[in-house]
Amino acid sequence: MDANAAAGSIGATSSSAAHFALPLLRVVLIVHCAALLAQPSFAGEFLSGTDGVVKFHEWTAWAILALGLLQIAAVVAAMRPQIVSWWMLIGSIFILLAEILQAGTGYARFLRVHVPLGVVIFGAVLLQTISIFRSRRGP
Repeated sequence: MDANAAAGSIGATSSSAAHFALPLLRVVLIVHCAALLAQPSFAGEFLSGTDGVVKFHEWTAWAILALGLLQIAAVVAAMRPQIVSWWMLIGSIFILLAEILQAGTGYARFLRVHVPLGVVIFGAVLLQTISIFRSRRGP
């Protein structure tokens, strides 16, 4: 195999990674936002007296933690073709840490932190979602 063929295959790999990474990250961010948006609805139903909805709130919280991990993986995949910067990775890590704190304060019924932290997390993920759709980088 000559050097030009090897260079071409590396470029093709990076290009296909770019075509795969950006849509994956966009989908993960949209689903993450949707799950975060559903949480206050479940909490509101619970506070209005519907007891069964608290299970949906708990299950969605676990799904959100999984989405936080998946988001970090998608950001790492998008960093290789330079679609996103280190700031997206750092932000995603801090969001996951905040979501872990969010789950802990929810189980502890520490609503003075739980409710405002949920608003901050939703705002942060929404800003990341908007930024990835406005990004000029990509394939």
